[in-house]
Parts: sequence; C-alpha cells; structure tokens
Amino acid sequence: MNKRITLVTILFLVVSVCLFSARKEKQELYLKAVAEKDLTTKIELLKEYIQKYGEKKDKFLRFIYLNLADAFYKLKNYDEGIQYGETALGFEELDDNNKLNLFFSLANSYYVTKKDFDKALEYARSIVDLSSSLIKQMGESGQDKEKVDNFEKKYQTYYIAPAYRLQALIWYAKGKDNPENIKQAADCALKAFDNDEGSENSAKLAFSLAGNLYKKNLLDEAIAVTEKIIDKENPKYKEVYFLASMYSKKKDRNKAVLYFEKAYKSKQKPDLAMRIGQMVYKKNIDKGIRYFADAYILLKLDKESDAYKYLEHLYFNEKAKDKSPEEKEAGFKAIVNAAKVRLGMKVEEPETTHAETKEGMSV
Repeated sequence: MNKRITLVTILFLVVSVCLFSARKEKQELYLKAVAEKDLTTKIELLKEYIQKYGEKKDKFLRFIYLNLADAFYKLKNYDEGIQYGETALGFEELDDNNKLNLFFSLANSYYVTKKDFDKALEYARSIVDLSSSLIKQMGESGQDKEKVDNFEKKYQTYYIAPAYRLQALIWYAKGKDNPENIKQAADCALKAFDNDEGSENSAKLAFSLAGNLYKKNLLDEAIAVTEKIIDKENPKYKEVYFLASMYSKKKDRNKAVLYFEKAYKSKQKPDLAMRIGQMVYKKNIDKGIRYFADAYILLKLDKESDAYKYLEHLYFNEKAKDKSPEEKEAGFKAIVNAAKVRLGMKVEEPETTHAETKEGMSV
C-alpha cells in the first residue's frame, strides 16, 4: 500500500514538473516574441507560438494575433496584416484601445491596397463610433470636469480626427471625379478640423479638397470649406487669395475685395495691389490711388508700368485736376512717400519731378 502511494506521489510530482516546465516554456516563448525588436524575427516567434499553442485558448493568444497584425502592418504587408487583425478582433476579451488601433490599421490597410474602400470606411467609422461611446461613458461617470475634458480631448485628437481624415481620403479615392464623393470627403475633413482644434493636417486636407470642389465648379461648397478653415486673426495668403478669387468668379465684388485685401496684408505683391486698385477705384478713388501707388513702389518706380499710368491719371486728371501745378506735384510726392512708408521703405527725394502736368492716360 505504501509503495502504491509513493508511486502515485512520484507520478504526480513528475506530471506537475512537466506541466510547470511546459507553462514556463510557453510563457518564455510569449515574452521573447513580444519583446523582439526585429519584425521578421518577431513574426517567426509569434507564428511558432500559434503553431505550438494556438489550438488551446489561453490569455496570451489574443496578444499574439495583435502583435502579428501590428508587425505585418509596420512591414507594409497589408494582406497578412488584415488577416491577423480581423482574427484578433474576434477575441471578446480585446480591450477598447486595442480595438481602436486595430480599426485604424485595418481601415488604412484596405485603403492603401484599394482592396475594399467600403470596408475601409466601415472600420474608419468604427473608430469614431467607439471613441464617441467611450467619451459619452466618461462624461456620465461622475468624475471631475477637468479629467472628463482631458479624456474627451485625447480621444478627439488621437482617434476621432485621424479617423475623419482617413475617411476623407477614402471618399476621395472612391471616386475623385464624382462631385458627391468630393463633397463627402470635404465634409469629413471639416469634421476632423473640428475635432482636433484646427490642426495643420486637417486644414491642409480640407483646403486641398476645396480646390477639388472648385475644379468641379462647386463654388458655394468650396467657399464654405475655405471660410471654415482660415485663421480669422492671421489668415494665410494662399487660402484668402483663393477665397477672394472664388468670390470674384461669383461676381461678389465686396467679398472679393475683402479677401484680396486680407491676402495683400499677408503678402504685398504688385499684381495683387493692381488687381485691388482696378476693382475699387471707380467707387473709391482714394483707395484706388493707394493701391496703385503701392504697386508702383513695388515695381521699383517703373514709369512704364500700368500701375504708374493708373496712378498718374487718377491723381492728376481726376483727384487733383483743380489744383495748381505746385500743389499737384507736392500731393503726388506725398502719395508716393506714403506708399513707401506703408511698405517699410526709405523715403527719398525723387531724382526727377513731375515737372509738367500731363493730361494722363484714359482708363
């Protein structure tokens, strides 16, 4: 009897040692695989783990598939990344942040490979839906406002905004010649802009899509997008000039002048000063003279330029036509010097004067 008990005890100990050894071996392989920096070697180790232990559900398996999906994605092997990523999504124990990262890599993989734009959109929308749900849960958690606000900002900036940017790219890729697709893309870009506090990435994407709307002659839509993204306090030249050009095309002179002037404040260009001058001088001769004077200075006092001819005609033949020659000459010098001051140039006495009053050109 004692011999039998001893034999059972020994057998139990042997089995226990074997099981412990097997668990230790499995854990060591898992730790080695996830810690491996070389992606190719990492993939080999992860696949070895699946081959040895994949048939038995365990707590490590979902992380094995997550790591495989991530490794293949980083290697731009998108097909296998999709395969392992979608398998990983099947694990119920997957936490929300891992789901969000998988949604993004899967959406981008389907977009980059052009395999299935609808699936790409589906995964990108899932990022927005899950993030919005988590933000709502946090808002209802009863935690202090600062913590809730920081949580919301984090998910808007790092998940929702990138997801909307990706959706915009997918809509554009689905059919850049289709005006409705461009509208959808622009709408997504604006949602990204709203969610990441007007980041440069979202603004650039929205502006690019506004250009595509313009090419499709969708002026109202292009204007709406551009007006949304411009910095009201410090607008960029390219954006406000584009906006002004669109209003000009729509024959909205007042809005066109407004935005051309904003563009001019950003960059003083002679052709832009000329354009504004030509748009305003008939209704506001003083403003016209001011912009033609600027253009004349920017063109290095070129008396053969149209800027000088407009300036000369408007001042001598209209603005100062009833003044004496001396008053006209002094007034013209004052206009030129004022333009130099506006443009940050040194005021100097001209080498020659407008000694004789001319009749000027007809405009």
